[in-house]
Amino acid sequence: GPGIEPALHARIFDFGFTSSASGSGLVLTIAKGFVELHGGRIEVVSNPGEGATFRIVLPVGAETEEGTRNGEG
Repeated sequence: GPGIEPALHARIFDFGFTSSASGSGLVLTIAKGFVELHGGRIEVVSNPGEGATFRIVLPVGAETEEGTRNGEG
């Protein structure tokens, strides 16, 4: 895509927000929700005309609801 205006970065994860005529404004909201459910965060770096990069950061070895650490059974 063409990138995202810096003034819009704070709003792109809001439910129903879209800057596209054909978008629903749901995809980034849903993605953010899933990432946060796992204790992580999603970030955007973008400049108009340069595209956008989304980074998902998840914790390593976080405890699950069952009290076990991820990957331990």
